[in-house]
Amino acid sequence: MRRAIIGGGLALLGLPCLAAPPVQICLGDSNEWPPYTYWQRVDGEVDRNRLTGSASTLVLTALEHLGLQYEVHYMPWARVQQELADFAEKGRCELTWDASYNAERAAYAHYSAPLYETRLGLFYSAERFADVPLPALLQNLQAFRVCGVIGYNYQPYGVGEAIKRFPGIQQNLEMLQRQRCDFFPSEIEPLYGGLALGIYQGHEQLRHLPLTASKAFFLLVSKGSPRGDQLITQFDQQLRQLQASGEAQQIFQRFTPDGLR
Repeated sequence: MRRAIIGGGLALLGLPCLAAPPVQICLGDSNEWPPYTYWQRVDGEVDRNRLTGSASTLVLTALEHLGLQYEVHYMPWARVQQELADFAEKGRCELTWDASYNAERAAYAHYSAPLYETRLGLFYSAERFADVPLPALLQNLQAFRVCGVIGYNYQPYGVGEAIKRFPGIQQNLEMLQRQRCDFFPSEIEPLYGGLALGIYQGHEQLRHLPLTASKAFFLLVSKGSPRGDQLITQFDQQLRQLQASGEAQQIFQRFTPDGLR
């Protein structure tokens, strides 16, 4: 298990709480999700012992207020979902965040109130499309080659199941540049946040079509946890308090990239 520190100094060991075992947190280790969850940079170098971002800060602040200890495990995002489903048997992954809603996840996890919403877009290369026929495109996206990330939920985009999937966001950007994919559905803020941090490398002709829909992201607690109902109820209470006090909004504002404010 690898431990990290949240940007600002919160250690991922939480605060002492003898009454309850540590919350077992699992996060994806291959795809950073700025400005919500990503590794801190020190002089341009990635520090994989320090975690930062608005969602991470918000969640860990809430757990701190609850006085809960926690341990963090890193693994591929698809495995995080499987371990949440198997928590009753394996006890590895009790809680995660930055997860969108779908019925399959709802079968094995409790959903919190929404942590944040992202805008949705279809990214493409202007080398492939001089002028994108937006009305026709949205009516028949299946006619185009659409790529995506393994384990990601693309239901809100209405692109169906015919998606060629790759391990990470960078591979999808490269497929757009090589014109081996026509469109890459993605949340706008995380992709541009990653480009700004140098997490991803785009190309000059990278463009996006904004969609009218948005996508909500949540914290998940495994239904296999004996305290799952209690954890999700307590977290939602803390989230409402952080929102009512204005602290949640301040956290998100602090991490929003300048170009997206």
